[in-house]
Amino acid sequence: MDLSFLTEELEALKGKGRYRSLRRVSGPQDAEIVIEGARRLNFSSNNYLGLANHPAVVAALEEHARRYGVGSGASRLICGHMDVHAELEDAVAKLKGTEAALTFSAGYMANLGILSTLAGPDATIFSDELNHASIVDGCRLARARVEVYRHGDVSHLEDLLRQSSAARKIVVTDGVFSMDGDIAPLPGLVEAKDRHGAILVVDDAHATGVLPPHGRGTVDYFDLHGRVEIQMGTFSKALGTYGAYIGASRAMVDYFINKCRPFIFNTGLPPALAGATLAALGLLAKEPALLSSLWRNQAAFREDMAKRGRKASSPTAIVPILVGGDRETMEVSKALFDRGVFVHGIRPPTVPEGTGRLRLTLMATHTREMIGTAAARIDEALKEQGIGPDRIAQA
Repeated sequence: MDLSFLTEELEALKGKGRYRSLRRVSGPQDAEIVIEGARRLNFSSNNYLGLANHPAVVAALEEHARRYGVGSGASRLICGHMDVHAELEDAVAKLKGTEAALTFSAGYMANLGILSTLAGPDATIFSDELNHASIVDGCRLARARVEVYRHGDVSHLEDLLRQSSAARKIVVTDGVFSMDGDIAPLPGLVEAKDRHGAILVVDDAHATGVLPPHGRGTVDYFDLHGRVEIQMGTFSKALGTYGAYIGASRAMVDYFINKCRPFIFNTGLPPALAGATLAALGLLAKEPALLSSLWRNQAAFREDMAKRGRKASSPTAIVPILVGGDRETMEVSKALFDRGVFVHGIRPPTVPEGTGRLRLTLMATHTREMIGTAAARIDEALKEQGIGPDRIAQA
């Protein structure tokens, strides 16, 4: 078999400045990270609250591994549904203010499952144009018509809903958009879906544990309890562990238990991870200072960038720094790395063509000194590339 296409396509990626390779990390996802043997300030991790290496979360992982072992051993519907899974789902439902919850092995699997289970040939999915790749792939698997509405544009969504004659209409959006850091206009989306009898799915991967006042996600942030059919989210960002969930009505959860292939045919979440996640949820509830620290650090970074004439416009822990070209983006990222700051460069297809950027993330565990250093080094690296203040904005 001729496998020359492998080399040819990889060389083409290199030519475009889009070749990717793995970089080795030694140690935890902390405010400082050891990457390829070099210690750097870490402004690229989704460990927003610092819980991935929190002693209480680590201790809970160890405790539950001793009690249950490492793996679940089977799918949840056979013998992989353990006490700790039920306890975790009760805790998630309480967090999200829903009747019930269901956990998945990963956020990608959850989004594939939600859309492929709810949709079908008689359905239309209405998806924000900047939704996460897992939502895009879920739409592809759903065997449904897909209408893409302009980013955050409720009026455009309303027009598409009005024109649709689909028997089932499903609106899906990120709560906090992972590459831009902006928040979905949820009140308008709720009103639009109510007017047209649609189901609304909100992906709170980057909102859970992040949005005030309690870190419960976008629905709580806008006080829209009971008006969103499915709240999905992950444990792998602010909660610092791994896996995902949906929060919904009891009937919706029962439907997924019986109909969702990525749930039915997948091994249950390792019980040690479920236990660690329970501990992380406990910390989120008991230590509000974690969330306060995250928002204080976000404000500090924006203040430091403003002093340098650079406006960071996103309202969350994710700050996009627009650069433009693929090679230019990676050159700025490398310049920062050489200055002791790790901010990863993001290129297409993760973001639209011509919007290569640095994706900076704040954490509750960053010190004021770290934030000031990052702002100064970013300004220097951008100036070297001739990038002015007008390029720091929501991409």
